[in-house]
Amino acid sequence: MLSIAIMSALICRWAPAARADDQQEISDLEHKLAIITTADEATKYWDNSNDVVVFDVMGPPREFVGYKAVCNHVGEFSGYKNVKAEFLELQVISDGKLALARSVQHYTAKDQNGKQGEVTYRQTDVWRKTNGQWKLIHQHVSYPIDVKTGKADMGSKM
Repeated sequence: MLSIAIMSALICRWAPAARADDQQEISDLEHKLAIITTADEATKYWDNSNDVVVFDVMGPPREFVGYKAVCNHVGEFSGYKNVKAEFLELQVISDGKLALARSVQHYTAKDQNGKQGEVTYRQTDVWRKTNGQWKLIHQHVSYPIDVKTGKADMGSKM
């Protein structure tokens, strides 16, 4: 009985540190992922299962399901230059197995034709720890909508 109490106390003592480490690791991954410019780089962060899903503002389609579909979609963003991502907000929570990263990002880049672009968007990523590595399993990107016009507010600082 005493050993169970000691084990429980040790687990409770180490759990916050593990969550804090997870939060930092996911935050670092989010910052790396935000400035990637090739599909090969980006897909390293994704779980390679058919369970992965992206809900994106780009489309149609608006939903990409499975590793192959996600890789193909991410490949559409290859070739951007001078990529900069500023995290206006980033919150990470984790239970050690799953983590959620919720952010607002201001993104600037030049497209393949040299045209400068700029957007501010919301992003939610769900990460799962498998074999000691965090892998993305779900991503949802969105803009706030002006309900009067029905149009996305891509420049909103939210």
